[in-house]
Amino acid sequence: MGEITLLLERSRSGDSAAWEQAVSLLYDDLLQIARRATFSRGPTTLNATALVHECYLRVARSRHKAIADSGHFLAIASRAMRQIMVNHARDRVTAKRGGGAVHVTLTQQQIRADQEANEVLLLEAALLQLAKEDEQLSRIVDCRIFGGLTEEETANALEISLRTVQRRWQQAREKLRTSLTND
Repeated sequence: MGEITLLLERSRSGDSAAWEQAVSLLYDDLLQIARRATFSRGPTTLNATALVHECYLRVARSRHKAIADSGHFLAIASRAMRQIMVNHARDRVTAKRGGGAVHVTLTQQQIRADQEANEVLLLEAALLQLAKEDEQLSRIVDCRIFGGLTEEETANALEISLRTVQRRWQQAREKLRTSLTND
């Protein structure tokens, strides 16, 4: 068993210091995932560090659940990052539509961030539909898109074969492409 797995095991038994140590060891991985998730979307008002900190708070609240190892932790973190990005997009769209509005001139970066928020919400709708049809496809998309995990990391996190991830990732992309072009 690896060090992180042992720390998570101790954490499940109530050792909060072990939890903090495990998260500390995984922090760089979380930051790398967040950077990939935010960088791939261009200019955004949600930076990688803020995403990691929000993610930590969400995962920490649920840490008493059975997080088995670092791969499982990163899969859960990927799902949390998706939820955070979707909530951020919803808040941005709400504010854009006049939630306490003061009229200002928009910069190109603000316009792009608004477009990004709309794109995230469209993707979320497509992912919710995908999850109804096939939960595994949805989990693979969470890991690959929102978590920025490689195919190998996704296979490890979801405890499925690399070939299954590759095949199912292709299926997920096709389903999402079809769903997003039909909207």
